[in-house]
Amino acid sequence: MNLLRFLNREIIISLLVASFPILCLAYGKGYNLPPILLLVAALGFCWQFKKVNYTTQVKWVLSSFSIYFLTYLASTLYYGGSLSEIDMPSRFVLVLPIFLLLLLYPPKVNILTSGFIIGSIIAGVVAMIHIYDFKTGRAFSDLYKSIHPSLKGYMPIQSGNMAMTLGVISLTISLYYLDQKSWWKFTLSLIAALLGIYASFLSGSRGGWIFLPIAIIYLAFSNRQFISKKIAIFSIVVLGTAVFSLSQNMEIKTRLNEATQEIVQYQKGHDQTSSLGARFELWKSAIYTTEQHPIIGAGYQGREVLREKWAHEGLVNAQVIKNFLDSHSHNQFLEDLSVRGVIGLAALLAIFIIPLSIFVKNHNIANSPQQKMLNQCGAISVIMMIGYCLSQAMFRHNSGMIFYSLMTVILLATSISMREKRS
Repeated sequence: MNLLRFLNREIIISLLVASFPILCLAYGKGYNLPPILLLVAALGFCWQFKKVNYTTQVKWVLSSFSIYFLTYLASTLYYGGSLSEIDMPSRFVLVLPIFLLLLLYPPKVNILTSGFIIGSIIAGVVAMIHIYDFKTGRAFSDLYKSIHPSLKGYMPIQSGNMAMTLGVISLTISLYYLDQKSWWKFTLSLIAALLGIYASFLSGSRGGWIFLPIAIIYLAFSNRQFISKKIAIFSIVVLGTAVFSLSQNMEIKTRLNEATQEIVQYQKGHDQTSSLGARFELWKSAIYTTEQHPIIGAGYQGREVLREKWAHEGLVNAQVIKNFLDSHSHNQFLEDLSVRGVIGLAALLAIFIIPLSIFVKNHNIANSPQQKMLNQCGAISVIMMIGYCLSQAMFRHNSGMIFYSLMTVILLATSISMREKRS
């Protein structure tokens, strides 16, 4: 009876975990409900957290996530900022009880991978509805929410990046099923991967495409032991067909052409207020601010004052600063560096490097294809987020905070639990 109760508890928690990728892009702000339910469940079991095996890896995760939040808190207190500034980063602390819960009751890998596959398929279907039915021009855009209420809550950059992660994770899962020669699961997960990646391209979020080649190279290298010449040729044909199909899509062609023209015009000094031009100016502003406050940053209010100063001195475009005075730097690394200094940047790097190193280490000592696949999913998730943060301050949005923090602890808890079980 106790065993049955334990299994039911584990399955229920696994289903809650799997609901996160499924609901992420099913509707606007679909990423909000699963973490709330998981946090409530975690608080209900907090009395059991003393049973967790607090290994070195667990302690590193708890420390890095906590310290990242504390850099926000310290900066806010030091500069006298509003407590609302620590609202979103608090997600990195709120996911820690969920992390401990999942160490006690690790998600069933088959249920978790099914969640990623379904979520990626949903992302692709939703994106195509937005483009080909709603005629929004960009998938996941809420500009037409008055006409189509279902668009409310979406953001093209954030949602497009989430779709890309779901797609690449599904691609990772497809390689596992290919290795296992489970052909229908391989086909389904490959279709899911293509739909998720396609959804990102339909969103027009160009920053989400930067690290896709790196992710594919990583997967090819990590799975080189079973990638034969036939598989390699098949993969090249599929990827080549996909790239050609994407290149013929009018929305995607337009976004790529716009990017090229904006870079050329910016280099000539003709247009500094375009989408990319404004980003370059904000990056320059962040660098100038860091030179003034390299250790602890300038804080949000101080950063605004300095932005106006740089504009007045002609160092950055005044119109860009006027339009983006209280906005982020469109680069998470420069954002943390300018607002919280080298200390903030170090804390940011820690929440990337520590999880990534855990996934790589656990992958290298894994003794089953399923363990290797799970750790590859975790590594891919971190790698892709690093890429997104180069052109977007992902963690200045609730969606980015929740998506990365929860996705990471889900995969970390599963990875660490599988490693402990093996030991």
